[in-house]
Amino acid sequence: SNTRELVDFVTGDQYSHDINTTNSSMKGSLVKAFATVIKNLWKSNSRVVDPSSLKGAIQRFAPRFSGYNQEDSQELLRYLLEGLHEDVNRVTVKPHPIHTEIDSNLSVHEQAMEAWKRYLRRDDSKLVDIFVGQLKSTLRCSTCDYESVTFEPFWDLSLPIPSRSGEISLNDCLEAFTKEEVLDGDEMPTCARCKTRRRCIKFYSLYKLPRVLVIHLKRFSPTERFRSKLSTTVNFPLTGFDVAKYSDTKGRTTYSCYAVSNHSGTLYSGHYTAYARNPKTSEWHFFNDSRVSKSSSSQVISNEAYLLFFELL
Repeated sequence: SNTRELVDFVTGDQYSHDINTTNSSMKGSLVKAFATVIKNLWKSNSRVVDPSSLKGAIQRFAPRFSGYNQEDSQELLRYLLEGLHEDVNRVTVKPHPIHTEIDSNLSVHEQAMEAWKRYLRRDDSKLVDIFVGQLKSTLRCSTCDYESVTFEPFWDLSLPIPSRSGEISLNDCLEAFTKEEVLDGDEMPTCARCKTRRRCIKFYSLYKLPRVLVIHLKRFSPTERFRSKLSTTVNFPLTGFDVAKYSDTKGRTTYSCYAVSNHSGTLYSGHYTAYARNPKTSEWHFFNDSRVSKSSSSQVISNEAYLLFFELL
């Protein structure tokens, strides 16, 4: 509700021109329910907003969210964005996906552009304009140093937290995400130049930066025996967060944080709250179920931060 571009898109009724009734499973009903809630939230005289119609639409799109069970906010966000995207996808007749490999003789930039073009052939919406970026995965042969690259779209970044407790920076999480990984033994891939399986180095970088970057902090590890929650405080600047070090882009690389979704409690019993900055007044507010209160920027960073929302400056 505080994502400026998305709010403008639905409150100005621009979305109604993009409603996809051809291949969207919801035929526009999810984005209409979302728009109703957002419009009511931003009415100057609005006191109480009932989101039950939006919850109903989300349940119809993704039945896993039926009822009142404890759900994961990152999963809900992904389903919501996917449903909204479907409802306003500009592609009304989806062509068959192209599975052939992109010509490795092309420059890295040309390969990235071709991968992005292939993605937009089937998925092209205002939601994609706002939220989707492009990851570059590089595989370097340790024998001949040949590098092959692949590109994939992302709606959010799930970052590991490389410390169990105490304080770290968001840069530490990005370092862990982009660090080089050795593929050896059974994991050895085939080098395109050597034409045989070789020990390789694999690493990620952010190639195309989204206008809104959503970061998911992986506080719950699926591999640990008891799946305990990491209570590490992840520090980051609310304005001027520069990701240039992790990106290949030549354009803008600096972000400003405008919202944080918090999770308190455990994996099995928890509670969600949020901090969000008003895009009109730049004031921070704290959202706790039916209660909204003014807050300050100094309260935003805590060891309960779970989803971070940044806008490109």
